[in-house]
Amino acid sequence: MTRKKSERKIELEHKIFKTFEECHFQKSDISDEALFVLQMAEGSVVSLPLRAICREFDIDVNSKDGELISLIDKALNFINILRPGDDLPLEVLTGEASWDVDEAHQAIAYNRITMQLVTWMSGNEELITDPDELMQIAEDPGTKKKINQAFDEVAEKLGLGKENREEVVNLVHQVADELSYVETLREKYRSIKMVDRKMQELRRIYAHEKGVLETVTQAIRLLDDAKKKFETTFEEIDANTGEIMSVLKNFSSQRQYIRTKRDDLHRRLRAWEPLIVQWEDLEVERGPVAVRLVRDTYQFLAPRFMKVKQWLLMTKMQDGIASGQTFKNEDERMGALKGKMMQW
Repeated sequence: MTRKKSERKIELEHKIFKTFEECHFQKSDISDEALFVLQMAEGSVVSLPLRAICREFDIDVNSKDGELISLIDKALNFINILRPGDDLPLEVLTGEASWDVDEAHQAIAYNRITMQLVTWMSGNEELITDPDELMQIAEDPGTKKKINQAFDEVAEKLGLGKENREEVVNLVHQVADELSYVETLREKYRSIKMVDRKMQELRRIYAHEKGVLETVTQAIRLLDDAKKKFETTFEEIDANTGEIMSVLKNFSSQRQYIRTKRDDLHRRLRAWEPLIVQWEDLEVERGPVAVRLVRDTYQFLAPRFMKVKQWLLMTKMQDGIASGQTFKNEDERMGALKGKMMQW
């Protein structure tokens, strides 16, 4: 369903969201919590959890503001910063992706599906995900003939009849369209493998410098956990879409599954983008640039993959409404803000 442009806009009614000219929504780097970030009149910047704002100002979750705040929370998985008046991304409205894939990844996904059809027809279904292998097989004239035969067989199997094989062709294209996003993300994940390779080289370079070596080793250990999590997700997607007839028969539920996994992968990979750019530009050699990037990478990975208790021992967070002003807990901070709102 296509929504009107106005239905996509962030138009909150509560006064707190209209009082500040300089304000936006973003996710916390540490807790992944949705925050309302605003600049106070005295110049200080305050980050307040949206959940706490709703509680302190009695914003009902079922009200227009409450429902919109829930969408903002979800939308921040796809966009770094949102401001009042901005449009919400399609992911939280229709389930479609708000980003594009190129023709190459569309071709990879289509070839993957058609190869599944050909191998299914032979009675020995096989899932191929290597792009080069897929292209080589798909370009074979004999394979193209088998694909056309497979469309006819699937049409019969689905009870459509060979005369309606175009319905199968369209359905295959729809499945391929959804999986093309996964193929794009699969390629982006290879950049994280590049980071791992360069860190392994730096570990060898700094093998006799204990301080740097310890940081590199810890970062690599955490990166291994990150890689396992990504690879597990790709393996789950492949396993759940590995039987082509099941995918075609249950396309609606399969599409929702693929989109859920797509959004999860996209959110996790997007967080890596600034670091990946730096690692791509890095010449692997001894020097302060390499050491600093290793430390930045470790600091990125630690709160995400280190055990919680261990991380808390290493991290101390301080919050306050204004510079130099501290509070015992979140309730005290929110109470102070509420007091200021009464003055506005």
